[in-house]
Amino acid sequence: MQRECKISVHEDREFVTIDVQGDLTAIAEEAMGAAYQKACDYSPEKVLLKFDGRSRINSAGIALVINLVIESQERGCKVFITGVSRHFRKIFELVGLTKYTSIVGSEEEVTAS
Repeated sequence: MQRECKISVHEDREFVTIDVQGDLTAIAEEAMGAAYQKACDYSPEKVLLKFDGRSRINSAGIALVINLVIESQERGCKVFITGVSRHFRKIFELVGLTKYTSIVGSEEEVTAS
């Protein structure tokens, strides 16, 4: 069963977090776009895409993440990802996403980099 996706944005002194709770699918495209634009309003150097650890991501959700990373690169902003399962880490590696973003274990790792 698909869990509704809730996306929110939080600003920290060091970076902006896009918090994803639920399943990232095509249904979340508009919410993800709005959250990303809100995050960009802070002109961050770093963005953390934080999943709740139980999130599932289908191919449309992976495309949303890829688009977010591409846009961020164009803006000179580094993207970090946390809260994904080992399975999705592997998928992100297979699609080449890890060449352009870092998967981290915690928010502290974003601050340290």
